[in-house]
Amino acid sequence: MLRTGYLVFRYMIRLLALAMIPFICNAQDKTIWQIGESDNSSLEFALAQGEYHKFLEHDFGWEDRYYVIGYSNEKKDFPFVLPGAIDYWGGTSGLAGIRPHELNLLFGISEKPKAGDWKLVVDVLDCNPETPPYIKVSVNGKSWKYRLAKGKNTRALEGDIRNVQEQILSVPIPSELMKIGGNSVQLTTLEGSWLVFDQVRLEGPKNVLLLQPGKAFVRNVVASDYELIENGSRFQPLLVDVQHLHGTPLLEVQLDGDIVFKEIVEHGRNNFEVPMKAVETFQKSNYSILIDGELVEKGQIHRAPKKLNRLVDYVDTKIGTGHSRWMIAPGPWMPFGMVKISPDNQNEGWQAGYQPTFESVGTFSHIHEWTMAGLGTFPTNGPLITEVGNQDEPDKGYRSRVDKSTEKAPLGYYSVFLNDYRIKAELTATTRASFQRYTYPKDLPNSRILVDLQIPSEYAYQVLEAYFEKINDYKIVGYSKQKSSGVWGEQYYRSQMVENGDKKREWDDIEQEYTVHFAMEFDRPIKNFGVWSDGQEKGNVDISTLNNVDQLTLIYPEDVVGFIEFDTKDNQVVQTRTGISYVSIENAGLNLEKEISEPFGWSFEKVREDQEKRWEELFERVLITTNDRTEKTRFYSNMYRTLVSRNIFSDIDGSWMDADERIQKFKDPNDVALGCDAFWNTFWNLNQFWNLATPEWSSKWVKSQLAMYDANGWLAKGPAGMEYIPVMVAEHEIPLIVGAHQMGIRDFDTEKAFEAVYKMQTTIGEQVGGGYAGNRDLETYLKHQYVPYNKGRFSNTLEYSYDDFTVSQFAKSLGKTKEYNEFIERAYWWENAIDPEIGFARLKHSDGTWYQDFDPIETGGNHQFAEGNAWQLTFFVPQDIPALAKIIGADEFAKRLDDGFKVSSNWRYNAPNEKYWDFPVIQGNQQSMHFSFMFNWVKKPWLTQQWNRDILSRFYGYGISNAYLGDEDQGQMSAWYLMSSLGLFQTDGGTRTEPIYEIGSPIFERIEVTLGNRYGRGNKFIIEAENASFNNKYVQSAILNGKELNNFWFPARELLKGGSLNLIMGPEPNKTWGVGKMPESVNPRPE
Repeated sequence: MLRTGYLVFRYMIRLLALAMIPFICNAQDKTIWQIGESDNSSLEFALAQGEYHKFLEHDFGWEDRYYVIGYSNEKKDFPFVLPGAIDYWGGTSGLAGIRPHELNLLFGISEKPKAGDWKLVVDVLDCNPETPPYIKVSVNGKSWKYRLAKGKNTRALEGDIRNVQEQILSVPIPSELMKIGGNSVQLTTLEGSWLVFDQVRLEGPKNVLLLQPGKAFVRNVVASDYELIENGSRFQPLLVDVQHLHGTPLLEVQLDGDIVFKEIVEHGRNNFEVPMKAVETFQKSNYSILIDGELVEKGQIHRAPKKLNRLVDYVDTKIGTGHSRWMIAPGPWMPFGMVKISPDNQNEGWQAGYQPTFESVGTFSHIHEWTMAGLGTFPTNGPLITEVGNQDEPDKGYRSRVDKSTEKAPLGYYSVFLNDYRIKAELTATTRASFQRYTYPKDLPNSRILVDLQIPSEYAYQVLEAYFEKINDYKIVGYSKQKSSGVWGEQYYRSQMVENGDKKREWDDIEQEYTVHFAMEFDRPIKNFGVWSDGQEKGNVDISTLNNVDQLTLIYPEDVVGFIEFDTKDNQVVQTRTGISYVSIENAGLNLEKEISEPFGWSFEKVREDQEKRWEELFERVLITTNDRTEKTRFYSNMYRTLVSRNIFSDIDGSWMDADERIQKFKDPNDVALGCDAFWNTFWNLNQFWNLATPEWSSKWVKSQLAMYDANGWLAKGPAGMEYIPVMVAEHEIPLIVGAHQMGIRDFDTEKAFEAVYKMQTTIGEQVGGGYAGNRDLETYLKHQYVPYNKGRFSNTLEYSYDDFTVSQFAKSLGKTKEYNEFIERAYWWENAIDPEIGFARLKHSDGTWYQDFDPIETGGNHQFAEGNAWQLTFFVPQDIPALAKIIGADEFAKRLDDGFKVSSNWRYNAPNEKYWDFPVIQGNQQSMHFSFMFNWVKKPWLTQQWNRDILSRFYGYGISNAYLGDEDQGQMSAWYLMSSLGLFQTDGGTRTEPIYEIGSPIFERIEVTLGNRYGRGNKFIIEAENASFNNKYVQSAILNGKELNNFWFPARELLKGGSLNLIMGPEPNKTWGVGKMPESVNPRPE
């Protein structure tokens, strides 16, 4: 009874303390705040009853989650456990990559003494006994790292707190680091496994006053380092970083006593650009921040003349790089650039490349394409080390630790300080060449640049032949002939249900073979050029180091590294510019000469400025209106990804290497060879944005495909390296071609294009080069008018049928009646996959019988339904949603979708560990990308608006890890975000003869798309969404080009001619809008 009474008394004291606004901390024990009790127990925290496996389900660990001192509830909002970077239940896996998690603690200080001792105490109850975590603690941006000792009790994870190994981290905090106003603490694991908390507390000096949060929390207030122009006047934004807590509070900002800003805060984190009139000289101003009329913060800021901000300045190239793949990294990448130089810090394997939580850099490699890599360059000094080394053991290789605070990655530039060598590294680039600037320390010997031809990559490769040649004291050239084996195969999928599925087929064990040629120039004379190599003999028996090399050829080396040494005693800066080519050394030199040497010489800044200029011209085609800096960063960073993630493979003279290793050459200097991993479902994202905003690039993609058709007789679904890699399924390069044509992009040979798409859907595939061209299940599809599960991959029925539809529409547009009739019939073969009794795509045998004991989530997941399940693939009928809804029943169709969204929203529309087939709606993979727009087609557009906005909010974040929660797939996730944020979509990919746009829910009040009179279009199309906000997501009414619009759709030509779409948005659905006339049916059959 005495113990119980004491606990009640202590609990009441804590409640009383929290109620004080502000409240005075206990002067005796100097505890400023605490989360939990220091009682060798974690039972007061969330999930403490052994529910660690629900960490993701309860939405913990993300960058946008927070715990606010004085507001949040530790039983609900603070998890008892923090997963480590290796914990499968925390989301890490071979497919998903490394999923580090973080806990963000926020607290406000209204008064504090100028001096005093501060200490953050992290009381760890126990941690994993085998792989203890390496934990990072950050306070207001300053970090400390601790490697915990091994724990004792594995069952502490399950709530058993007996026999535990307590460890206490005591973090001393400089007094000047703590500030009046908002403060933050972040806890994250960099390596290792889980830890369980006992308590977290902040200790400090006496008489500290904490702010009690209301409906919003002010994180930070700072004068920006830039100016903007609005209505012809320049202003310097006051950046007010506000975290919404609950309700709809009114944020008010006063500057020198005048009200300059008012905004309702509705959701999430906002970084408002509050306008302050630009000044011509330095001056001070006083600001006040009020929430619902109550003063929450005041202070003084310094104002001064600043540079004008550009759209490129909003881009953060590190966004989305957490748990990303090889094709996403921070770096100075040009639109569709061949050179993608960036820092690599992970070991070889899936998800190799850049992981932002790793605090080292292994090399700066030039190529980041699917199945392709190569040419790593890296500055070092001291003893010669030639192996990159392990990501967990930086001392065992030439990789260097880095200070993450020095890492800068704005568009067009990357820089970081390499701690182990005391070298500042800076990178920029053009389309086919890199420019690197290294600043060495004066007092360390042997300054050099390594040229590593065998680097860790996502797909391992073998160097078949390597060549180096020193041309003069300022230039070396060379090449690396490389091969990646087994980059694609389907035996695993076939072996599950397909007859003779274990038998090897001609599309298994696909190889990617290519040669990287390079020409490197230096602005300082070479002191020594050497080559280290590990020969073709297994092991270390034939390692050699050669100095003063003039020319060297190596056959089948296991590893090979060139090293170029410089004298940096008097001048510590060494610059190098490098051109690459897949055709020849001469073309590598030509690319370098024409892109850097001639126009820019040795000016690093001019190369960087040129890249910024090129990007700014593209970004200016889509202007958004918002006062939230984070929204601008999210939008233009996604636009950057949409236009950067795929690759040019032709040289500046138009030369490129085809799949049979023959040199081809474009006649038109504007044409380029373009490659990527796949066009799988790009009709729901990339195609749409390119056709709208960058139609000249849509044209280039079509012409590149036709060039492959000319060279090898086939189009390519997976043209990485201009090869025929049979990645994924179907031939979705066809909708790319058809969609471009239907959207008015017709500056290509349309007859040849139709010949090509017709062949792809009527001709059995064959091997081409080291790959395979054509549909793998086409023969059985044509025979049965579906793909039986015992003969191939069943979901190909739906994917092939959609491609057939696009061919039919192309034929109709070209007046080819016979071919139209042939393919419009095939466009409805998808019906053969739908069991009308249950309304699902149900596995069907070649004898026509349905699969027994069928479950739409479980049965055939992934192997029979490509990266999905029957629940998802049932909806793969983008060509005729009303026909599908009629089979299922319109009400059941809508209810099924709605229920699926309710389940998946809780998981942020992402499958833990990338198991896309375990859930209904998965935005983190392509099969669900049209789901939210399908409600439009069953006359429930308000559900399209509701769920589309929910995806934008839940799936698409603002940080390095939560920007994309699944595989970004070379711009696909980004492009979907762009189209949805504009409030436009084309479920059929814009492939019908008269394409339409469907209306979603724009998130910006004004969007200006510059059409630029390209391809016979108008000048601009403006979307105004009056009152648009997080809560105001529902369309109340619409006016299109001056006329009332009561439909959820409108003809694409109404946009392309220029004009405007005016929407009124509100917080409640208007169920009478958008349910008028449906689009004209594409089904020629009588009802």
